[in-house]
Amino acid sequence: MNKEVFKKFFVEDNLLIIIDGFLITVLLVGFLIFGLSNPRATFVETEGSIIQLQQQSEENFLDEYEAGNFSVENPYFVLDPYDIAPLSGLVMFETLEAISYRLVITGKTEEANIEFVTPKTTHHFIPVYGLYPGHLNTITLYEITTEGEELISILKIPTHSLPPEIQLPTVIDTTYEYFGDDLMMLMPALGSLPVAYDFAGDVRWYLSTNLSWAPISLNNGHLLLGTNKVISDPYYTTGLYEIDYLGKIYTEYLLPGGYHHDVYEMNNGNLLIASSDFDTTVEDIVVEMDRITGAILRSWDIADYLPELDGMAEMWTTYDWFHNNSIFYDETTDSIILSGRHQDAVISIGYTSNELNWIIGDPTNWGSEIVNDYFFTPIGPDFEWQYAQHSALVLENGNIFLFDNGNNKTKLREFDISANDNYSRGVIYDIDTVNMTIEQIYQFGKELGSDFYSPYISNVAYYAEDNYLIHSGGHSSVFGEVLNIPVFLSEDFEYATLNSITIEVLDNEIVYRLEVSNHFYRANKISLYNDLTSSNLGLARTIGNLIVTDVIEGEIETNFNLFDTVPPRYDLNFIKESNRLVVQGVFDKDEIVYLVLENDSNRYEYFITTSSNTYTAMCTIIIDGDERYVTYRINEEELSGTYNIFLYVDGHKYNSYKKVTFK
Repeated sequence: MNKEVFKKFFVEDNLLIIIDGFLITVLLVGFLIFGLSNPRATFVETEGSIIQLQQQSEENFLDEYEAGNFSVENPYFVLDPYDIAPLSGLVMFETLEAISYRLVITGKTEEANIEFVTPKTTHHFIPVYGLYPGHLNTITLYEITTEGEELISILKIPTHSLPPEIQLPTVIDTTYEYFGDDLMMLMPALGSLPVAYDFAGDVRWYLSTNLSWAPISLNNGHLLLGTNKVISDPYYTTGLYEIDYLGKIYTEYLLPGGYHHDVYEMNNGNLLIASSDFDTTVEDIVVEMDRITGAILRSWDIADYLPELDGMAEMWTTYDWFHNNSIFYDETTDSIILSGRHQDAVISIGYTSNELNWIIGDPTNWGSEIVNDYFFTPIGPDFEWQYAQHSALVLENGNIFLFDNGNNKTKLREFDISANDNYSRGVIYDIDTVNMTIEQIYQFGKELGSDFYSPYISNVAYYAEDNYLIHSGGHSSVFGEVLNIPVFLSEDFEYATLNSITIEVLDNEIVYRLEVSNHFYRANKISLYNDLTSSNLGLARTIGNLIVTDVIEGEIETNFNLFDTVPPRYDLNFIKESNRLVVQGVFDKDEIVYLVLENDSNRYEYFITTSSNTYTAMCTIIIDGDERYVTYRINEEELSGTYNIFLYVDGHKYNSYKKVTFK
């Protein structure tokens, strides 16, 4: 047989070469000589954390400030000093005497002016909030004297136009007399960014990075938002950032089980945080974090208080059986109030007693024993149970205020009502925990019909008696038919019309209405300037910790490989963040995938699952549409040194020729 007959095509995954017997021998010798070491390995790409980047930005503008000759007549100004809040800035200068100034950000109308009076000082470090996008903004400084005010300087500040992710309102209906200088902040659920609108519907603040979940206004004037780093799909973040309206991060709070949905600041400053453990379930853990040290002081597993199989709502899954979406601490009763969307249940757990106190919800499908011991009996006219609720609060008088999404208006599928006939609402219940009765004493939203129906997300807020916020954040329709599911679960997602309606009611009259053509997780009325307004320099602190990533035991079975390089079809990519290694690749569901870190002293083996969980109630940060696209994260906890990285797929070992260093 001649040489041409011996030639053949050899395929190793997506590598196509022409080889003969001599070439095989050469390749095998080369593999034995060079394949046992990793001489060509290069370090993986590194990505600085947002805290590290902000520290560098701060050092840069301080260097620029100190190198210049600035005064009150010629102040230093930096727009978006921390590269995250494009409509905020800093004015800086020194004076010989302690002086107070009035800062005015000129609005499009006189009513839209935003003002701030600075404290008396010689070192003036003045935050500027409320600029307009795509606009030549005017900032005026007036010196406050015993005789009155004196105009000192005028700054003209151009800003960039809004990014395409941010929409302007389709409806804004309020008055300056009611809304004043406040802004309405909306937190995104689909393809937007955190944004805040003034009384006229103009954007006066937004973040260029999608920090997620509930916008919590802290007692020190800062905001508490979810980080921009996912700890586990589809939206569980590594923890929380404490930031100001400049976008400066002061503290990063890390949690072993990550963060989702909601957090509550207790009077002692500690944080009650919605978390998970990821063993077999999610969204059923609450932890208390020490605000100073980051230590987890207490943990509540909701499965210790409720049967997981009782009260199942339509979106219930074994993985996400409770779906806790809000936390509230009631000081009067020393209890934690939680909202379980997937059981249509609001529950109270004693903070000190550690016992289940009561359950608000339709008792259908619950066991008789738990119904008899913990459920309420409705009294009074026009009573309706809540379904798939969010944002459960306790008012000063002990009443329970929540957003009733109202999914199906029943727990029995044969009695479901159509979305076109449905509605969401804010509802207040008066509960009697002695006689175990419940009475509906207020609702708003039913009268708006299906236009106000949101089958997921949304929230309420209480301002004063008869003054409420009700935010319906996830209304969707397709060709005139209202959707009864979160829009991302619809096969017609690309044809859907989206809307978010935020309403404030005063004495049963609508005094504020905002509509935006997108979905928003929560709404929160904010004041950019208040008595606590201040900004401080210096590196943010990081407290708490991530979990140690699970390793597997034993050797991985391997098959013979002629070539050890990773096939391009896996699209393997690595990014070294400040506290973890992020691995990205494309794998089929039936492939068995491992990642191995190895050096002369240690070897760590990690199993990368290629099967996806069923997510029925995603609220924000939607996972990649390609189910084969896998992201795996190895936390730096208990890792140190430099490691070579290997990939195993179905027993085939591949050398990534990449290495990574852990501190």
